[in-house]
Parts: sequence; C-alpha cells; structure tokens
Amino acid sequence: MKIEGSRTTALTGNTAPAPRGAKAAPQSGRASSQDSVTLSSTSTQIQALETSISEASGFDAAKVDAIKQAISEGRFTINPEAIADKLISSTRELLAQQH
Repeated sequence: MKIEGSRTTALTGNTAPAPRGAKAAPQSGRASSQDSVTLSSTSTQIQALETSISEASGFDAAKVDAIKQAISEGRFTINPEAIADKLISSTRELLAQQH
C-alpha cells in the first residue's frame, strides 16, 4: 500500500516525508544502475531446506492412534532387540557425522 507524500530511502535510512511533487535528490556514490547483488548457492540451498522442512511432518497421527488402540487392546508388543539395534545405529550415525 502506497501512502501519498511519504518516501523512504533504504540506503540512507531517511524516512522524512517528501513534499508532494518533489523529486528524490540523487545520492552521490550510494547506488547506481551498475550496483548488483549476488546470492551464493548456499542461500538457495537454505531456502530449499526451509521449504522441505515446512512441508514435512514428523508426526503421523494415524500411526499414533493405531499404537494407542493396540496398547489398549493388549496387542502391542515391545521388541527390545529392535529398539537396541536402532539406538546403536542412530548413535553410530551421530558419531560419524561429528568426525
């Protein structure tokens, strides 16, 4: 939304309103048509990661409900060997990432 009579300059931080019909004074040495901004590939990667994280859901409500139902009916069995194997595996992955 543009408000008549107000003008801001990002380079100088000047937020004083300009009179109607006034033209902006040229900034010597500040900005020109030759100035450019180049973003690294890292910024593109970060943006892609943010998108994938926002779209990904680490929570599966249907699975949680199924487990709750199995526990309440006494059908849920715990496999301690599988839990131990997965804990060891994830620990190894974390240690490998640190080196």
